[in-house]
Amino acid sequence: MAIEPTQEQQAARELFVSGQDLALVAGAGTGKTSTLILMGSATRKRGLYVAFNRAIADDACRRFGPNVECRTAHSLAFRAVGHLYRERLDTSARIPARHTAQMLGIDRDLIVNSRRIKVSHQARLVMGMIRKFCYTTDRQVMARHMEWLNGLDDRAQEYVARVLLQYAHRAWEDICSPNGKLRFEHDHYMKLWAMTEPVLSADFILLDEAQDTNPVLEEIFLAQQAQRVCVGDPAQQIYGWRNARDVMTGFPGEHLHLTQSFRFGPAIAKVANRWLKHAESEMQLTGHGPGASRIGTVTHPDAVLCRGNADAMQEVLAYMELGIPVALTGGGSALHRIATAAMELKAGKRTSHPELFLFNSWGEVQEYAEHDKAAQDLKAIVKLVDTYGPDQIIAAVDRLSSEDDAKVTVSTAHKAKGREWATVRISKGFQAPSVDDDGLQRSLIPSEARLIYVAVTRARHQLDTEGIAWFDEYETAMTGAGRDGTVAGRPMIELSLTGQLKYDSSPISQFMAHRLPRHQDLLRDYQARISRLPRPVQPIDVQHPNWSALGHAIDYRLRLSLGGRLGPAVSAGVLSLGDIQPLRGAPGPESRKALHAAGQQLLATVDAYLAAPTNLDEHALTRLCFVAGFFEDIARTGQIRRFSMLAHATPATALDDLTAAVPEYVLDDIHQQMELAKAPFAPFRALPPQNRICGPVFTGSTDIGGADADCILGGLLLDCKATKDPRRLGREEIYQLAGYLLLDYDDAFGIDHVGLYLSRQGGLITWKADEFLRRLGANAPLPQLRHQFRQHLRDAGRKP
Repeated sequence: MAIEPTQEQQAARELFVSGQDLALVAGAGTGKTSTLILMGSATRKRGLYVAFNRAIADDACRRFGPNVECRTAHSLAFRAVGHLYRERLDTSARIPARHTAQMLGIDRDLIVNSRRIKVSHQARLVMGMIRKFCYTTDRQVMARHMEWLNGLDDRAQEYVARVLLQYAHRAWEDICSPNGKLRFEHDHYMKLWAMTEPVLSADFILLDEAQDTNPVLEEIFLAQQAQRVCVGDPAQQIYGWRNARDVMTGFPGEHLHLTQSFRFGPAIAKVANRWLKHAESEMQLTGHGPGASRIGTVTHPDAVLCRGNADAMQEVLAYMELGIPVALTGGGSALHRIATAAMELKAGKRTSHPELFLFNSWGEVQEYAEHDKAAQDLKAIVKLVDTYGPDQIIAAVDRLSSEDDAKVTVSTAHKAKGREWATVRISKGFQAPSVDDDGLQRSLIPSEARLIYVAVTRARHQLDTEGIAWFDEYETAMTGAGRDGTVAGRPMIELSLTGQLKYDSSPISQFMAHRLPRHQDLLRDYQARISRLPRPVQPIDVQHPNWSALGHAIDYRLRLSLGGRLGPAVSAGVLSLGDIQPLRGAPGPESRKALHAAGQQLLATVDAYLAAPTNLDEHALTRLCFVAGFFEDIARTGQIRRFSMLAHATPATALDDLTAAVPEYVLDDIHQQMELAKAPFAPFRALPPQNRICGPVFTGSTDIGGADADCILGGLLLDCKATKDPRRLGREEIYQLAGYLLLDYDDAFGIDHVGLYLSRQGGLITWKADEFLRRLGANAPLPQLRHQFRQHLRDAGRKP
């Protein structure tokens, strides 16, 4: 018997029939698949449903009508490209690492910091670089596609990545050839297919689980001219650590919600909604599941959901001790391998485990995990082994039951995604956020809130939240943060424009939400306009580019090319080094004095260049710009941060030492961006000097904690962004532009256009000021909005 669609489902069907692109945000258990089937049956057009895996695609095939083809992305790629490599897929399934090394020409071990990387491990790392490359939208293999190696410092990581990059390029050439000899994997033909920029044969495309989409599939989906429908729940995006992407947020189409959950009742929905708020979701669920749902102690749960493997193993051992048959979702093979590797290291042997192969003993692993900040993931492994011992872990894995035979299933929250049980208990592995050095409660990371939201929504009838009982106290502690008009005791009105936009409760965010509420409409227009931009220029042969410093450097270079100065923040950073006030992270007094002198020399050198632009070559200017960013960082953060190039200054440090320390990749990267800027910036450089204003400060900047834009060029308010992924720009960047526009209370700068310049793509995106405001939903002309904005900020400033 057909089920009557809800009003939300019917609204989605009607919007779909109209032919519009649609992002359907479907909460846990809200019938997203039923809604998609409802859409597909509402038309005779040819549709394509793209599923996460084959089982889902096969099930959908039985439920959709004949006009909708149900496929996985890999099956589409195989039909188009993969079949050409069928023989390689069959014959190269198992190639020993040492043979891979021979084919790549890797013929000797690599010694780095007294650690030996054998040829077989080098080959594994190279093929891992290829695998990671295949998950990205990049068009060539880069050094940063190499995985992190436990046991090496940053410099050693960079060295290994550069050495192996040549072999990775060689490997990809082999893989691209039907006659190649290296192991050929399914992700390889998926990547090859994506690089052909395929056009999918359908009138409409339905993308399922769009919140955790492979970036390769995301790129293909967004490039289609057919009607596009993406469905999923951004609050359930939990695979970002595997490079999965959220297609839905910022998708250039209409956005509708499914909020009626048929999985559970109101009690569980109420718990889910609390976590949704912390997961940065505007959605609120209502529970319409069969029967009542209950929150409370569950003595015999069907499933216990855990944060990670360590607490999952604790739960498994506890049930085994009670004699209760227990299953572990996904099995215990990964735990078995870790335990075996630990036994080998404890016995003084080397191990081939990919996370531990560089260590000579278990003691080295323990020391590295304890003292290296990059070893956070390894800490969980060490804790697991040290708590239970490898023998006990292996014994427990060997005694695991299948889920069919078990009385209880233990699972990590990640592996529980897409599943549900009648009764669920949340384990104690989910930790409350810590407090900072001042004793203030740190905020819950949204990704952690999303993971817990997934966990609590797996229950149908009963949910035991004992493991996250800290949540009540946390919410109480956070109630005053921002909501009382302060952050860490500081009035929100005193935060800068960008600082306020991080908080929905700030005066600026409240004004934007009330007066310019339709930022999603503007974002959809933006997304549509960037869809055909060229691929970003970016560093190739460096594993960890300093993206923030590069962003500052290109900003300064563009300003200087327009005749503008570096900006007041750089000068403020230099000035603070000469101050007698304490500066967190600063080196000793004599070293601090040396940095102050170097900063003064930097400012003087740039001023001399602006007076006589021929006295510095491009590379010298770029080096100065890169260094300048670290002085600005002092002004922005009130400290010299640990990773700053200024942190290790000595009394002998001079400007020449700082500029000489600028990496070569910086010069190449900024040069590429400046080449891209030649054409779009030519009209700006031709403007009279008085029409080229860099770093403008607005009348309203003093009503808040500061706001200085990048530049105003002949009436165009332009903000420069050095992102390699412009699709990630969102609410804050749009409202940042709007804030600058409104803070010019008296129209002192005559702004009639606003825009974004994407320096890595050479893309200039502009709007007329009135069109920009109209798309944001403004209900008043610009002069009136400015008056309202001024009054709103000044009223906020007068509040106690």
